[in-house]
Amino acid sequence: MSYVASPEEVAIWEKFSSRPEFSQEAIKVPFRTTLEFVKSVLPPGLEPADNPTGSILVGTMESRLCGEFDCTLVTLDTKFKDITGKYCLLMLISGDTPVTWGREVWGETKKTGITRLWRSGNYRYGYAERNGVRLIEVEMKCGDDLAAETVRGSQFEIKAYPHSQGVGLQWEPKVNVLDVVEHKSRRAVGKGRLTVRGTRADPLHTIPIQSIGEFEYVSGLAEYTVVAEHDLGCGNAYMPYLIGRHYDDLRCFRIGAQWTKMQSDEPEEEKFPVQRLSSL
Repeated sequence: MSYVASPEEVAIWEKFSSRPEFSQEAIKVPFRTTLEFVKSVLPPGLEPADNPTGSILVGTMESRLCGEFDCTLVTLDTKFKDITGKYCLLMLISGDTPVTWGREVWGETKKTGITRLWRSGNYRYGYAERNGVRLIEVEMKCGDDLAAETVRGSQFEIKAYPHSQGVGLQWEPKVNVLDVVEHKSRRAVGKGRLTVRGTRADPLHTIPIQSIGEFEYVSGLAEYTVVAEHDLGCGNAYMPYLIGRHYDDLRCFRIGAQWTKMQSDEPEEEKFPVQRLSSL
């Protein structure tokens, strides 16, 4: 491939991008939060689902699009145009192409991070790490293998970009509605423990997790397909939600002496409460 793709290379890119498929191995943990929190983080146009619930997924993926990569998701159950689906608060992904493709093509909230998953007999342990902090840890004991099942749902990704001059948005945000089909070839449920830590860059500590449900270990094919695109319809009112989900607080980064003249104080890393929950 050269710096100008050939017609064949363009056709291949479009073929792979229009219908990517993934396989996953993951631990899923459903949780219940508060209606007030859900309302506070949803942009105009999206509404809370019938119950203030969400889920955490910690795992690894392979794909027919961009190779293998780590994957951690924190999502809330929401509604858009009477469709119930997932709205992502945090998505940690490893690898340049998996991160870049997802952010640019679908508008995903992908940030570069590390996820690890281990197995020992019926025990499973996984964690998600970013900037040296283990933001999420999950530990479970699986029961007997259950029958395979296929689950269908929806996911909402909002594609928006900051303006090239740095103020406001480049254009009206687009809501991509994804049809998600999970083929759970291998699955088991059980009890476990969840630890959640937050930082200024990844404020998971602000999610008031009231309780957690049954842990699930899954492995199998996961199909994601964009089936509709809509204008969000709120213009620059989406800007706070874009910055909050897609970007780190720029005040976290050191400013060079050229600008501070060595007169600034280096901010100390803030400490936030750790949430530890158990279904044991």
